[in-house]
Amino acid sequence: MMFTSLCQFVLGVSVAFSGNYYIFVVLRFLLAMVSSGYLVVVFVYVTEFTGIKVRTWTSMHVHAVFAVGIMVVALTGYLVRVWWIYQIILSTCTSPFLLICWKFPETPFYLMAKGRYKDAQALLDRMARFNGLECRLKVEDLLEPEERENAPSEKKLSILSLFGSWRMAGRTCTVWSIWFIGSLGYYVFSLGSVNLGGNQYINLFLAGAVEVPSYLVGCFAMDRIGRKKTCAPALLLAGVACMLIIVVPADIDAMAIALCMIGKFAIAIAFGLIYLYTCELYPTIIRSLAVGSGSMICRVGSVVAPFCVYLADYWIYLPQLIVGILASGKRAHQEELNPGNKDAEDGLEMNQHEAKA
Repeated sequence: MMFTSLCQFVLGVSVAFSGNYYIFVVLRFLLAMVSSGYLVVVFVYVTEFTGIKVRTWTSMHVHAVFAVGIMVVALTGYLVRVWWIYQIILSTCTSPFLLICWKFPETPFYLMAKGRYKDAQALLDRMARFNGLECRLKVEDLLEPEERENAPSEKKLSILSLFGSWRMAGRTCTVWSIWFIGSLGYYVFSLGSVNLGGNQYINLFLAGAVEVPSYLVGCFAMDRIGRKKTCAPALLLAGVACMLIIVVPADIDAMAIALCMIGKFAIAIAFGLIYLYTCELYPTIIRSLAVGSGSMICRVGSVVAPFCVYLADYWIYLPQLIVGILASGKRAHQEELNPGNKDAEDGLEMNQHEAKA
């Protein structure tokens, strides 16, 4: 986090003072690269410090803060119309974190993975004292299941491990497609909101504001009806909203904007849910590989999204039509994500172990 935060600050300010177009493009590329990694690092860091009872809320709140960032971008763009001043202001938002991030401890799971068992035990004791509890948990208790699971097998894992069986292959393809569609729809709605008529800054602000209640709804729904029954209706609602935008008369900007916000509301639920859902669908030994590969597919969607938005030059609602077809079609394939099988039971092993801890 320290490295990515520092890179965001340095590269962000450097972009404002880039001398020519080619330097600007290179710096923006590097800035986008570290910014994408920053979200993943923060998500992993936060979820490793929380238990199973609050993991749903914690993981979704990370995305909610991202939505607040979109609102800040829209508000700053409205108030500051000089691009390099705008760039400097947004880049300096990371500076307060740089002053305090060095005080953040490593997570116990990272320390154990690096063999620093004494440091991990000291951190667990400090966490217990901070919460006014007596620490009865020992690092050795957490290591036993790991050793028991990894000792019998020395098989090297690769991306092909996600396709070890027909059921696993089907699940992987479905999860990857949700990562792609979620990312594509998220950024198409965000970037395309400025083309829907009305004030483009207000549209972008609303696109961020509508995410905050979407994550709250997503948290309640996931805790009560489950991940799959939350993801499928969210994708269907996003698809329906995209289709309805097409039939709205061109002179009714308010209706088009409202439907766009409904679509953003729905796709944000699916996009925020898939991070946590992927962790719980795969066995421990390939869980990191599954999340990492899904995040890679997610970046493909974010790369394609700007080009999809440019299709509005041919027809203003063409980007929404593409997202609507993909989202509605993917809702029909949700049966691949069936948690009632052995693979998914293995995927829940981590949660059960942490609950015991």
